[in-house]
Amino acid sequence: MSHPELWQMRFSMYPEKARWALDYKRVPHIRHSLVPGPHAVQLIARFGQKAMPIFRHNGHVLKSSAAVRDYVEQTWRDPPLYPEHPALREQALEIQKWFDEKIGPAVRRAGFYEFLPHTEYSARRIATGLSEWQQKLYVGAFPAIRAVMMLDMQINATGAEAGCALTREALDFVAESSGRTGYLVGDQFSVADLTAATILFPTCLPPEYPVEIPKPLPSGWEHWLERWQNHPGCEYVRRIYREHRGVSAAVGE
Repeated sequence: MSHPELWQMRFSMYPEKARWALDYKRVPHIRHSLVPGPHAVQLIARFGQKAMPIFRHNGHVLKSSAAVRDYVEQTWRDPPLYPEHPALREQALEIQKWFDEKIGPAVRRAGFYEFLPHTEYSARRIATGLSEWQQKLYVGAFPAIRAVMMLDMQINATGAEAGCALTREALDFVAESSGRTGYLVGDQFSVADLTAATILFPTCLPPEYPVEIPKPLPSGWEHWLERWQNHPGCEYVRRIYREHRGVSAAVGE
């Protein structure tokens, strides 16, 4: 039986959801890492879409992080990410949906508004894992790629302001909801925590996130992180990453 394959961007929240689920369950898999811009031609020709993650296994092709996570949960059940009790499972999946559909785009829009103007630093983070000459080429092409990204994701001052408000709402939610047990649903790590921590990782860039963030940071990155650093929701994100992220189960990339 061949290994599952995951098409991803390294510095991206939705592929991180998929690879975290695979890593958490210790599923050996192959990763195909692409970067914004060139990725579109490759994926549209092969899969009919440019969004990632895309996951292929035993004839199945899944084309969203929620679909990948659901397939992984049903195929490799241990350790579980879905709560056993039906009411808790439904609650966890509702939290996942809220973060995926409402909070994720808002956090990305607000964060990228601060990140993307710093051409070389941001381009190199996005192109992590490529060779030095490939990174240099990507830095040179990044102004054009950035313009397309900003248009595609509606990254502008108005969107960033609205995104910051939703980011704060989400941080308030995880701080309050995890107060009793440390987790968002019940008393164990679940898909709700994995999703929330992944979507909110840009607020604090936990060291367990699998992309190096070297210092010193550019001013826009510093400004973004300073906005959230004392919020108790960031401590939740850091703790979930620290205690549950684990190491890669990839066997090829």
